[in-house]
Amino acid sequence: MAKKQLTELLRQEGLSITSPRLNVLAVLDQSEGPLSVENIVERSTNQIPLSTVYRVVADLLDARIVSTFSSPDKKLLVELTRSTSGHHHHLYCQSCEKVFDIDLDTKIERLIENVIKDVSDSHGMRVYDHSFEIYGTCDRGGHHLKSDQD
Repeated sequence: MAKKQLTELLRQEGLSITSPRLNVLAVLDQSEGPLSVENIVERSTNQIPLSTVYRVVADLLDARIVSTFSSPDKKLLVELTRSTSGHHHHLYCQSCEKVFDIDLDTKIERLIENVIKDVSDSHGMRVYDHSFEIYGTCDRGGHHLKSDQD
């Protein structure tokens, strides 16, 4: 997305246009997948303090411009919600830390949504979203799986 589009995205969500917000959005837009907050700082063209990036991510999350999930080691991973091809889930390799987007079959997704509805109804909650992450190790070069079996 061009800077003009990123600016319009912030404006549409009622957020003020700031350099850190535009910078974080630009980094996420250029990324091929979710990034840790530390990766966002590293890839930023301006030097943005880590604490500022956390605040920006919190604002963007509240506006549902980004979504987040945690790696097994509790690292916060962030991605643009609007750049994805729709609702999806993640497969996370604990060895190389690569994140793969996965789409579930429509029947499975409906089943999950029905379970969520039943659980939310029984607890009197209004659910606005859900996530589903799978953690494992990939077999790139075979070394991850081999070391897991030792």
